[in-house]
Amino acid sequence: MQAVSVVIPTHLRSHLLRESIASVAAQTLQPVELLVVDDANDPATRAVVEEADARLPFAVRYIRNESGGVCHSRNKGAEAATGKWVGFLDDDDLWHPPFLERLVELGERKRVGLIIAGLLHHEDEQSVKARSQLTDLTPATALLQNGSMTGSNFVIDRAAYFRVGGFDPAVTVFNDWDFFVRLLDAGVAYAVDPEPLAEWRFHPGDRIATPSLRRANGIGFFLNRHGKRMSKQVWRDLETTMLGIRRIHTTNRFEKLTLSAQLIRAHGPVRYFKRILNR
Repeated sequence: MQAVSVVIPTHLRSHLLRESIASVAAQTLQPVELLVVDDANDPATRAVVEEADARLPFAVRYIRNESGGVCHSRNKGAEAATGKWVGFLDDDDLWHPPFLERLVELGERKRVGLIIAGLLHHEDEQSVKARSQLTDLTPATALLQNGSMTGSNFVIDRAAYFRVGGFDPAVTVFNDWDFFVRLLDAGVAYAVDPEPLAEWRFHPGDRIATPSLRRANGIGFFLNRHGKRMSKQVWRDLETTMLGIRRIHTTNRFEKLTLSAQLIRAHGPVRYFKRILNR
């Protein structure tokens, strides 16, 4: 099998990063290198990387991302990678030991540029749901239902990655979904291993799913870019999430009433009041 590089973007999570690196070290197919890209210039993160480099059989490199943001970090890691294949793992997620071997083998056997694994989604501290990306999606159908490609459950041919310019830093929410759609637009073929070989973990602290105004604005940007290709259900789910976050954060009574009216319109009156009663 061709060589594979691993990229971990990280931001002030040295305690979780250590566990993510351990899951890379446990792979049945060892990478030629692990590139940890830090956008916070964190001494604790650098120490974890140096410790890993001293004890693991493959090179572990620390890369500083001066631009900030996970998309820039992934792109810097891919630029520095030397393997034909690149696997990405967020600093708060984990891979099961066969992840790299299964996905690289499938990619080479199917002769595709992108391979996506199933994953275990830890929705909260008790609930875990298995998810898998649908096969045979096209640019016309990729946004008709929610996707299951995250920043941690795929391996990609490095040439295919740069065919679309990597991750778009302008997309702050659902940048993985945006990346997948742009790959399909560019004609990159993909395959799916439905086995849940990655874990999308729940943990306390700031996460991309935290209901912040930054998330609401990011959803708005994503709707503006891709909304015309979405199903009504996907559009409604994203729009109501965005409006709900904005309603939580506003202190202006008129704006709160306006957002409430927009939520009623988006949900439909019956569905909206059922949600209120079920809280």
